[in-house]
Amino acid sequence: MNCAVCDLRPVEMGHLCEDCREEIAGPPGLVPEQILATSAKPTGAVLIDPWGRPHPLDARTLIGRQLEGAGVCVLEGSVSRHHAHLSYDPVKKSWSLRDLGSVNGTLINDHELHEASTTLRAGDRIHVGQVGFYFLPDGANLPPVTLDPAAANTLRPSDRVAAPPSPGLTQVEAAEFDSENTDVGLPHLTMRLNEPTGGGGGLVEIDGKHVQLTTTQFEFFALLVRRMASEETQPHLVRGFVRTSELIGDLSWDTREPGDNHVKQLVRRVRRALVKAEVGDLIESRHRFGYRLRVVPHLES
Repeated sequence: MNCAVCDLRPVEMGHLCEDCREEIAGPPGLVPEQILATSAKPTGAVLIDPWGRPHPLDARTLIGRQLEGAGVCVLEGSVSRHHAHLSYDPVKKSWSLRDLGSVNGTLINDHELHEASTTLRAGDRIHVGQVGFYFLPDGANLPPVTLDPAAANTLRPSDRVAAPPSPGLTQVEAAEFDSENTDVGLPHLTMRLNEPTGGGGGLVEIDGKHVQLTTTQFEFFALLVRRMASEETQPHLVRGFVRTSELIGDLSWDTREPGDNHVKQLVRRVRRALVKAEVGDLIESRHRFGYRLRVVPHLES
């Protein structure tokens, strides 16, 4: 079965291929249980989350961290209590999205929204805070997705944001989870870069975990670290990105003509190394922007 968004590549998880999934990969610590959707009168339109799961939408759907009724609830610190609103116009037969004055903003295909409504198209990437989705106006026939726990749980427990309150929790316990404060910007993480003087790769220490990388992988990760650290005055939505063309020109490649596919393969290998070391996927990819860390590094000497 091909990807529900691009229809070009086979699915890698849920209804998404690997490339499309990378475009909306969630922040460190995000787990599937933190995204919950309830729909009173489904329209057939859906939001697809980073695990490829479709979430049905009503004609008027609220997205936020605390919802009293139907909507898409995202229990993650960068998402505001009432973050954004989706609505369907039966006359124009079109969907629109509006930001509700959220702290960390709403993006459509990397463009920041303001309070004015913006029309949505099939396959649009939506980010509420640091959590991404794809919008599909006709997803009623997509079957539900059952996740393999081993595939979904790629982060060590200490990295995870608390799981959402279950229906059995008291109102007091649920209120404790739903803090009034929304986290602003990117999370911080302690790192140390150890590059052997004789070459041959390097060792990255992240929050006490060690990740062994090859020379090119280490150069790539170190460049992301330096870029994020050097752009502390930039807005968090655009801070720390390194373009693919820059990576092609600056890294030590084992091929004469490196290209986009070589960069993608490099990024995937580094991501796998991070996940294998139980650090989690710390690399964000964004169309037209390139790659960056999902965290702000605090470098130790």
